[in-house]
Order: sequence, then structure tokens, then C-alpha cells
Amino acid sequence: MLQARWKTCVMVFAMMMMGALTACGAGPAEEGLTLASIDTVSTHGTVSLDWEKSWDSAFSRAKSEGKPVLVTFEAEWCVWCKKLESTTYRDSAVMSLISGSMVAVTLDVDSEGRELSDVHGVESLPTVLVFSPDGEERGRINGYLPPGKFVKVMNGILQEG
Repeated sequence: MLQARWKTCVMVFAMMMMGALTACGAGPAEEGLTLASIDTVSTHGTVSLDWEKSWDSAFSRAKSEGKPVLVTFEAEWCVWCKKLESTTYRDSAVMSLISGSMVAVTLDVDSEGRELSDVHGVESLPTVLVFSPDGEERGRINGYLPPGKFVKVMNGILQEG
């Protein structure tokens, strides 16, 4: 009897831990990626990024500069969104790519990004979308990617457009 309860407790704990690691619904955008297997982050020579404050200001600037728009949908409670912000968006190669070729904006799905996330089919967090300056979707990443993989995917999206 005691052994059966112990097994039940272990199973419940394991399910709770899995739920916590995928609290946002998306988790890593790549199969087999775990928090422990994430690339190291290079902040050497990090470029400062001027994040836009709204969807409208991002697209206005993108049109004037002729650059695509990088839109990150996130939420305050999202574990993988925090990981994206603290690793990928602090990496020097990622920052150089974004600052040199895109206009970036972050939208919270629980406030200013709620309606836009519905319009653009955001089903998990984080979701990163790339749009042409005129608003046509060019690509998306559903879930977290570490810096090296993020740069590779973004370069592919930018080359296709």
C-alpha cells in the first residue's frame, strides 16, 4: 500500500515538473531541446537594440527604413519567453542580426498584443513572427530557440523574403 502511494507521488511530481517546463505551451521550437542543452550566449560586443513600443510604431519605422518587422509575442508568466529574452535576445550575433536588418517589437498577449495574437494565429508562446514592411507574414518561430539556431532560422526567413 505504501509503495503504491509512493509511486503515485512520484508520478504526480514528474507530471507537475513537465507542466512547469512547458508552461507556455510551446517550449523549445526544436525536438529534443531542453533547458540543459541550450547554447551558451555570447554577449561580447553586444549591440544595443532599439525595441519599438507598439505595432504601429514598428511598422511605421519599417516602412520608412525598408526593413522587415520582427514581432515577438510573449507573456509575463511564460517561462520560455523569459528564456528567449535572457539568452537569445542578449546574444551578440542575434542582436547584430536584428538591429542591422529588422525593426523589432515585443507584444504581451495579455495586454496590447491580445487582439493581434488572435489575428495572426499565435497558439503558443513565445511566437516570433517576421513581416514585410507592408504587413505580409514572411516566417515564424513557434517556441524557444537558442541563439545559434535562432540566427540560422532568421537568416533563412530573411533570404526567402
